[in-house]
Amino acid sequence: MSETEIIASQIFILAVAVIIGVIAAKTGIITKESNGLLSKLIFNISLPLMLFTNFFKLDVTPKLLSNSLIVLAISAIVIMFLLLIGWAVTKILKMNIREAAVFKAHSMFGNIIFLGFPLITALYGKEGLLYASMFQLVSNMIMWTVGVIVLSQGNGKSWKKSVVKVINPNTIAVLAGLTCFLLSVKLPEIVISPLSSVGATNTWLSMLYIGAIMTFSDVRGLLGKKSIYILSFNRLILVPVIVMLIFIALKTFTGVEFDKLVLLVIILEISMPCMASVVIMAKEFHADDSLAMANVFVSTLISLITLPLILYFANILL
Repeated sequence: MSETEIIASQIFILAVAVIIGVIAAKTGIITKESNGLLSKLIFNISLPLMLFTNFFKLDVTPKLLSNSLIVLAISAIVIMFLLLIGWAVTKILKMNIREAAVFKAHSMFGNIIFLGFPLITALYGKEGLLYASMFQLVSNMIMWTVGVIVLSQGNGKSWKKSVVKVINPNTIAVLAGLTCFLLSVKLPEIVISPLSSVGATNTWLSMLYIGAIMTFSDVRGLLGKKSIYILSFNRLILVPVIVMLIFIALKTFTGVEFDKLVLLVIILEISMPCMASVVIMAKEFHADDSLAMANVFVSTLISLITLPLILYFANILL
């Protein structure tokens, strides 16, 4: 199966789940009220369990440890670079508070779990998935700290008041999982299995939620917004190209060279379309969740074209 076919198949699988959510909303199985409850279920139960149990799937061997540490360091720098670009664009375009909050959050966070993990596993196997997990670890830590602050400002709160929102079930899940990972704590299979199974429903519950919110929201009215396409261009083309050029410059002018697989995974992760979970977060923190959903919709469609192109050039240039 080619890279394009792998990407298309993963997006198609998610699209089927979204369509089920649309049908459920159209037929009244999911109402606006029950969709709000679904959002809380995702935010407080399935997503925290998915984040927590993912740490128990990591298997860092001594051979791969140095590459994993490199991924951790580069990931933090790249994600904060993404935030800087997002912040700059919101200032240039003079976006309102709610729109700017979603734009900055989606500038930072791509669909690394729902699309990135399956794609990287198919392309690069267990070693690629290990590096992707390291990237996700950094992304989670930033998402449930800086990301929460950014989105909470979407309802007009100052950053000082937004800091309180950092303490939530997802932050606790990441910290607890990281502690177990660093201390090599292993939970019994009889405990981790049901927790992991419930966490695994997060992908499908999120897709149902997005399908329902597409039905209840005037998405067509949002598709003409310029910021959606600027965001997609930044995420899917501009930043991956800039990061590739930086890696090439480091190798050419300083002799600093990283493992090619490490670079390919990082480039692929930052080329992902907008993260679906930001829609749920935007809803919880009273930012513009309809705009967040439109960002996911448009960027995912465009990524069908951009992801194979980015992978093609990354394989040649790095």
